[in-house]
Amino acid sequence: MIRVRRGAVPLLVALPPLAAAAGCLLPWEDLVVRPLGETQQRSLSSFHGSGLAACVGAALAVLMLADRVLRPTPSQWRDAALAFAGALLVTGSVLFTTSGGYPPASGEFYAVSVAPGLVVAGGAGVLLVLSALAAAAWRRAGSRSPASSG
Repeated sequence: MIRVRRGAVPLLVALPPLAAAAGCLLPWEDLVVRPLGETQQRSLSSFHGSGLAACVGAALAVLMLADRVLRPTPSQWRDAALAFAGALLVTGSVLFTTSGGYPPASGEFYAVSVAPGLVVAGGAGVLLVLSALAAAAWRRAGSRSPASSG
């Protein structure tokens, strides 16, 4: 069983929402085009296409972090909102490479590479979903069923 120090819990709770926000602010893809000998490079951010879904998920995650700071008692609604925010982050990150940005590939005149922001946002989304599921399972395991009326 893994034991976490009490002082580390707030950091572990705050890390995924803050990483999601940072991931949405960083570039998501780098596009390099080489027409007729000259090289042009452009970084694509998350603020277009399906990347907007990830940005909404990051904003919701930060909002739920603020709610946790103001009201530290456990909340099923907060856990559900964090799971939804994580799902938005993962969905937005996955769809960005297929429809919002340019699919990672290389050709004779262009190359596309995934930038760190896409990985950070998608990873933060996965962590948010997993943490919400773990909190729900922990709460469910700690609850007692009512006595049977046998």
